[in-house]
Amino acid sequence: MGAMLRRMSRRARLSACRSARSTPPSPEAGGGPGWGLFARSGLGLLAFGLAACSRAGDGAPRATKAVTAAATPTGECGHAVCADNFFIDTSPSPGCAPGATCAVDLRLFATGDFHVNDEYPYRFKADETNDLHFFGVDTAGSNVFSKAAGDWRKTDAKSGVMTVKFAPAGPGTKTVGGTFKLSVCSGANCLLEQRQISAVVLVK
Repeated sequence: MGAMLRRMSRRARLSACRSARSTPPSPEAGGGPGWGLFARSGLGLLAFGLAACSRAGDGAPRATKAVTAAATPTGECGHAVCADNFFIDTSPSPGCAPGATCAVDLRLFATGDFHVNDEYPYRFKADETNDLHFFGVDTAGSNVFSKAAGDWRKTDAKSGVMTVKFAPAGPGTKTVGGTFKLSVCSGANCLLEQRQISAVVLVK
């Protein structure tokens, strides 16, 4: 039997892998008087075949496939923007009507050991659209809202609000979108962030 195992080729080992899952015949099923000896020697073959199954055809161990969890898409965490150390909520003003001055608050909340950066020049640049007229007073344009222009206010150590004012041209569902530049700090470092954000406003 030992000589037979040494003569088994790679093809025979692979064949053993495929046949290892099948159930060999029992004496009752017609295995015959020699079945006992075959069964005892067959245990060695079965163990050998299962060991061969754990390797690729060339004898190398099979690679383990790593599974990486997908990052949470923006907006699917319960907030308008989600990050490791902060999140942003949007709050449109109620009762927005065509031609009236309406507003959307962009609310920044630092999490964990982080707090809002008092020294940072917070800024929001709205995407220009024919449906909305913005009332920003920053020198960069009417669609720019900033700390320097008085649009940002700190509410506490871990939060602050950027207020975006605009007038819709007509009724319907409007989207106020743009780029929010912000910063949060811990005792060790400060993060400078730039995030796309949008808020849906119902005008009627």
